[in-house]
Amino acid sequence: MDFIAKAVIIGLTEQAPLVLAAMGMALIYNLSKVINVAFAETITLGAYFAQWVNVFFGASFYLSLAVSGILAGALSCATYLVVFRTAERRGVGAVEVIIISLGLSVLLRYALQFVFGYEARFFETPPPTFLKLFDVGFTSFQLTAFILVVVLALLFYLFVQKTVWGRQVRALASDADLAKVSGINPLLTTLVMWFMAGAAGGLAGAFWGVASSAKPGLGWDRFLLTLLVVLVGGTRGLRGVILAGMGTGVLLSALKLEIAPLRAEIVLLVAFILVLKLRGNRFRELAKV
Repeated sequence: MDFIAKAVIIGLTEQAPLVLAAMGMALIYNLSKVINVAFAETITLGAYFAQWVNVFFGASFYLSLAVSGILAGALSCATYLVVFRTAERRGVGAVEVIIISLGLSVLLRYALQFVFGYEARFFETPPPTFLKLFDVGFTSFQLTAFILVVVLALLFYLFVQKTVWGRQVRALASDADLAKVSGINPLLTTLVMWFMAGAAGGLAGAFWGVASSAKPGLGWDRFLLTLLVVLVGGTRGLRGVILAGMGTGVLLSALKLEIAPLRAEIVLLVAFILVLKLRGNRFRELAKV
């Protein structure tokens, strides 16, 4: 029981931003059918934006968080307009788009290092209060971050599932031609969704950054795990992504309690790959029936 409590509490408090990051990537993947490798840099820049506003302007972390989400969302829209929309209009294939996004990722990473430098940057926040639940220690800031992530994830989910914009996005993702005939503005709808995706990634980066530091490899270190959460949970929509993200955080913390962190991540990645492999085999068997 103690082991389960530790795994759940540590997993939910430390890995909560994974849910936001996965939701952001899922929004782009479901709408544009693009695996956007440059999304890793959106996460990283979210941390840098928040740290810059927090330290340079002396703003509170929560104000820095809001600014970070807006700036990351704007950056996401800019990358869509300049890169991905251009590729789409020219009929570039899916594999080529992934390669383009990889090049964009490298460009953004080195531009980030040129502007902010190579060293890690730290936030200026008040010392947290240390709390305990079931003899598991965590900070008041981790608790606040977890609550904020849950609220933000719920708001994103409700926006996509319950609002007019959300219905337009789902219609555009299902049948773009039919959506256009129905009077939906595809460019505006796509920009709204790319903004939300970028904001979610930027907020995730800010939460990860304040927990440790803002550094050039922050988003890239978490990209593969985020992608696998999207691929595993995305078949069930955003709800599946949220559940997969939370489950991944708990499972990863449970593994880290028993084995070295690097080995725990390797075991989790192998497990994800096996799940995807088995799912692919099952779909092929169903297709034969």
